[in-house]
Amino acid sequence: MSETVEPVARRRLSEADRARLLREAAADVFLRDGYAAARMDDVARGAGMSKRTLYQHYPSKAALFEVVMEDCFAPCVMDMAMEHHPDLSTALRGMLEPVIRHLLEPRQIEVVRVVIAEVGRSPELAGAFYRAGPGRGAGPLERRLAAEIEQGRLRLTDASAASDMLFGMAIGVVHMFLLLGLRGPPDDAEVARLVADAVETFLRGALATDTAQETG
Repeated sequence: MSETVEPVARRRLSEADRARLLREAAADVFLRDGYAAARMDDVARGAGMSKRTLYQHYPSKAALFEVVMEDCFAPCVMDMAMEHHPDLSTALRGMLEPVIRHLLEPRQIEVVRVVIAEVGRSPELAGAFYRAGPGRGAGPLERRLAAEIEQGRLRLTDASAASDMLFGMAIGVVHMFLLLGLRGPPDDAEVARLVADAVETFLRGALATDTAQETG
């Protein structure tokens, strides 16, 4: 098969724009074909560029997949401004709600389905997925919980475990139902309710007695 010849307009693009178009084309190919069946030829063709240009930017399919994951989950980095909000409940809701909303969007559900379907054959995908999403996004939440534990406001000992617990409560079974196609995506009001209920339940169990009386 002959290699794609780049149109003149493509050759005039900046390197940043070339990389962006390649990542967008790769995301479409990965979602359509899965990781194992995805072909770099198809990515180059989808971006309207040569395979040589593709490999100049991304030397392997694994490297390309990792940057696609980073793009997909970029909105999952929690708001550092909300991390320092004086009211703990408001801070937790403010950090969690935008992330949960993004993770429950149809395109993100499709991405997770691709990873689950392929990870048995390509276990390296699990690491790429974790580094791009869960592994880098929850830092502000964990730091805020650690600070609250240190100040004696939460009767917990492990901020990382507490962060995982709260996040799991917030995303709940809705995520599983979406992965299985058993329901449609929630609207913003439902996401806000899911997060608010999770935060309230978490704090009822986690707040130190004196703090709970102050906020109750």
